[in-house]
Amino acid sequence: MKPQIEKHVAVLLADGFEEGEAVVFIDIMRRLDIKVDVLSCMETTALETYFETRISADYTLTEKQTQSYDAIMMPGGPKGTDNLSANPMVIDFIKRHMQEDKLICALCSSGAKVLAAHGLLGKRKYTTGDGLPTKFNDGVFVDEDVVIEDNFITGRGLGVSFEFSFAVANVLLSDNTEKVLWQSNHIYFDHWPKNKKITRNTGKLKK
Repeated sequence: MKPQIEKHVAVLLADGFEEGEAVVFIDIMRRLDIKVDVLSCMETTALETYFETRISADYTLTEKQTQSYDAIMMPGGPKGTDNLSANPMVIDFIKRHMQEDKLICALCSSGAKVLAAHGLLGKRKYTTGDGLPTKFNDGVFVDEDVVIEDNFITGRGLGVSFEFSFAVANVLLSDNTEKVLWQSNHIYFDHWPKNKKITRNTGKLKK
């Protein structure tokens, strides 16, 4: 049996991020033995969150700017996504991973305020928080909880954090989706679409 190659994900956080979305994603990745680097896009690893939960990152983005990951993820949070979008280093980091054909995963407002705001989606379908798609011309908004197109995975918001996280995991662990399904059963996640298949390039969850 071929040894499993460890997957490595970067979670990009800036002051004001939605902590629930970030923590659920990090939790699911690590339960599935996917390595996670939590990167602060601020000057220090100590971060201010949307609801004032004390959270510190593993590294600053500056320390990991040249490293390549299998996927990068950004949570929402009004101020958090403003701070991500205003940081040229963040946009350069995303663009490099796009060029390297890595997964770009955006939850809640980050799909619109980081990706669409910088013209990174093109004509790809995506989803994001209510009202945000009308503010940007980039991307094609669809009213779905989770959308997968090309190497982009987007989710509506906090309420679909588990669906989003398992969708990302299913793509990263495409050679071992049984492990993803086992973990969803293990945590009693009833909303995981057990009778559906998630594939890349479909634009959404499909039977």
